[in-house]
This record gives sequence, C-alpha cells and structure tokens, in this order.
Amino acid sequence: MNIRAASLLTACLSLIGCAEPSAEKMLENYVSRVSNALDQPIEFKPNTAARLPAFPLRRERLLEIAPIREGLLDVLEFRQCNLLPLISERNSNLGRVMQPSQQLRYELRFLPALYDCRRQLMADPHENSSTFVNRVNEIIAHKERELPKLIWNSIYTSSEMEQQFSLAKTALPLESQGRISDIETALGAFIRISELTQLSEWPEPRMIQDIEKYYEVLYRNASGGEWLTSIDWLTYTLSQVAEGIEARLDRRAICFNQQPNNQSAIVRNVFLNFYAGELQPYLSQVHQFGERWLSSHELILTNLTLPDSMLEYQQKVLSKTHPDGLWQTYTQARDRHTLAWQRLLDQCGMLPSAPIVLDDSE
Repeated sequence: MNIRAASLLTACLSLIGCAEPSAEKMLENYVSRVSNALDQPIEFKPNTAARLPAFPLRRERLLEIAPIREGLLDVLEFRQCNLLPLISERNSNLGRVMQPSQQLRYELRFLPALYDCRRQLMADPHENSSTFVNRVNEIIAHKERELPKLIWNSIYTSSEMEQQFSLAKTALPLESQGRISDIETALGAFIRISELTQLSEWPEPRMIQDIEKYYEVLYRNASGGEWLTSIDWLTYTLSQVAEGIEARLDRRAICFNQQPNNQSAIVRNVFLNFYAGELQPYLSQVHQFGERWLSSHELILTNLTLPDSMLEYQQKVLSKTHPDGLWQTYTQARDRHTLAWQRLLDQCGMLPSAPIVLDDSE
C-alpha cells in the first residue's frame, strides 16, 4: 500500500471513529454486551416497517365536507355585515386552491364574522328581514356541524402533519431533551383550535395570525416519526433482551447459592455501564417525549370527527390505553425487561436493597 492510499484509509477510519453514536448502535451494542456476558445468543434485527402500521393514505384520511346550499351565500344583503369581501376571497381562483393551513385560517375568520353579523342583525330586528336572519343562522349551523371535519382535514391531511407520522425516519438522537418543545407548542395551538368545536360562539382566535408558523414547525421538526422508530426499536430490544435473560436462567444458573463469580462480575459491569449508564437515559427521554406527544394528539382528536381509516391507526399507534397499542406493548416489554434483570441479579446476590427503577419517567 502506497503512502497516499494509507493516508486516505487513515482519514476514513478517523471519520468513522468520530461519527456521532446513534440510538441503533447503542441498542445493538447493549444487546451484544448482554449476549456475551450471558453466553446466550440474542438476535438484533429491528425492522420498524414490519411492526408499525403506516399512516393511512391522504385520500383515505380526507373527510367529505357538505357544501353550503347553492345560493345561500349569493346575496348582496351580506354587504351590510361587511362579509362580501370575505365571501369573495373564498370564491376567487386562489381561494379554490387553498392549502389546508389557509383553509383553516379562512374558516376561523369566517365563522366569528358570521357570529358578529348575527349579533348586528339581532340588535335591530325591525330593520332586517327575518329571511336574511334565518339564512345567517342556517349558515352558522352548517359551519358548526362541519367544523370538526374541517379542522380534521386541515390538520391531519396536511403534508406537514404527515411528517410527524413518517416511518422513513431514523430514531431520536441519544440526546433528545427539548426535541418535543417546539412540536408541543404547535400541537398546543391545534388543541385550542379543536376545542372551538365545543363552544357555542367564539371570537376570531388570535393565534391564527401565526398558523403558518405552527405548520412549518411540524414540517421542519419531524421528531414524531423519529419517536415512532425509537419506541419500536426500544420495545423490540427490551423484549429480545428479556427473552435472552429468561432463556439463559432457565437453561442453567449463573451463580451457585447466590455467590458472585467471574461471570456475575461481567454481568454486573454490563448492568451498570450499558443498561443503567446508556440505555436508561435514552429510555427515559423517549418515554417522556411519547407521553407528551401522544397526549397532545389525544387532546386534539377527542374533539374532531375521524375517518374510518384512522380509527384502527389511532388505537394501535396513538392510544396510551389500548391493550394491543404501541404504548402498552412498549410498557409491557419494559416491565418484563426490568423483571428479567431483577431475577438475574437476585440469583447472584447482587440485587439492590431498593427496587430497580431505571425508568424515572413515571
């Protein structure tokens, strides 16, 4: 090998050695360490796509919105409420191709304007025709009926929200503290918007001036998809390691009469350095992210109308209580993993006097 080739190889190895450690590598290393310490084969082949359902296609998520009866808005009487410019905006060429965020902003302006119009008309009923008042009430009732579906369409059929559920993502980084904050701010705005469906009348929300900013946050910070990968990989890893520990202990005891030996010292080192030292901090961050991310979606969805295609997805991915859902499957794997380690340490007389609590997120 000539000097130039050797230099290139050294540089490449240096770059590889300096690469930022990933969650997948950390989990793979943890499984390998436990496997070697126990002299027990443990497979590590995470494949998120095989376990998590895909976010339904956009056409399957889109709810049909009933149109306002023809001619209901085509009246000059709305001029007295100063609504003609707003009506014309929606019926313009640009208004017909509004993006979901723009549609939502428009509707959150239009319905409060209708409320104002009704109050104005009712303030002096003798000066206004009852036919027009009834027409305004009919439009308001229609808009209120369709609002849960419209908000659903505007948020959950947007390309920005799709980023939050994409499985074509890597896992959350090992240091992911604070990753949820921006997303939580955006989702918090959508929570407040969804809560409008429970009110009888409301003013124009101030946050709609910044609504595009919230959509942009979801697009640029795709940590929701990263969390889905993380929680799936963790569930898989915890289950594999628990199964490996259980199989090893069922095969043959590591320690005789709870007396530590050379192998138990290796096991203890793996427990302290790779379980408590590396896996637990990451597990805690992912757990806390999931608690807040799932809770935000739950608060939004509880006020909206969901298409049939989302009902199963909601149970399997977004529900924290469904027995076969992502969250409950993860917590069961976590608890099984903890119990397996307790059994292993207890066999060698190394179980701490206090219970092992390596997930401080609860």
